[in-house]
Amino acid sequence: MPTELPASALYSHPSLGRLWKKVHLSCSPFLHRSELQRLYCLPSARIRKHFGRQSYSLIALGCADGTKESLLLKKLPRPTSLLALDTNLSLARRAARRLPAFQKSAHRADLTSSLSLQFLSTRLSPHPTLITLFGVLPNLNPLPLLRSIRRLMKKDDLLLFSANLAPGQSSHTGALSILPQYDNRPTRKWLEAAILRYRPKLPQGHLEFGVFPDPKQKTLARIEARWISPRKIHTVFSSRRPTSSQVEAWIRSTHMRKLARYLDPLGEEGLWLVQPSSHPASFSRDPNSPKR
Repeated sequence: MPTELPASALYSHPSLGRLWKKVHLSCSPFLHRSELQRLYCLPSARIRKHFGRQSYSLIALGCADGTKESLLLKKLPRPTSLLALDTNLSLARRAARRLPAFQKSAHRADLTSSLSLQFLSTRLSPHPTLITLFGVLPNLNPLPLLRSIRRLMKKDDLLLFSANLAPGQSSHTGALSILPQYDNRPTRKWLEAAILRYRPKLPQGHLEFGVFPDPKQKTLARIEARWISPRKIHTVFSSRRPTSSQVEAWIRSTHMRKLARYLDPLGEEGLWLVQPSSHPASFSRDPNSPKR
């Protein structure tokens, strides 16, 4: 099995943040399809109904420069406080400048790190909290991250997260149809720059893109960029592309309750608004693991 670089290695330096931004501007369907931009405005009515006239706080996890969060907040009252968190601190600061709130802060956070999540637990507001998680689940193991967020949430808190989907009923077939969104010159330039910065230094090699089963969930497809060298293969980048039914299995497994779902007409992206369910804090096993 290939060795995987941590997702944080792709965003950890300001220069990599700038290269990621170029990829986003040139390759992201979000910027080139108005339907996807409207998708991020739709949850506002349900969120307003949930919070009513209460003040609320916003925690923007993996916010990048806050583009998607800004679309949502245009339709919502201004949060009492904003905590912008991203692996790349310069992007988190940019998001904090862009997004409206009465009090703001920005911090670097690696969402795969228990230390980052412990830090987050110390910054939670007594107000009801809206947590956003946009564009993060494709690159991280979804169940552990969703479970960690669930443990932080109070009963009146909301989580609004996005998932990049595989169109159709088959995760693998759908992922193959959108592979050109990843295998292109701007993405290769970004990933090759990350490889050059990574320590310990990787051996000489070349990038190859493909679709593979996720190591933790065999029915889930991952688009991967692999660094192929004579003696070893490293997975440099991965993007999980679940079907919408797989995402909803994750929600049930992490003891959260779906309040609303918003799907892209082409089936390439979706948003889910969830809150903690009334189940105990213990979590069920992975719904895709073998039965005993």
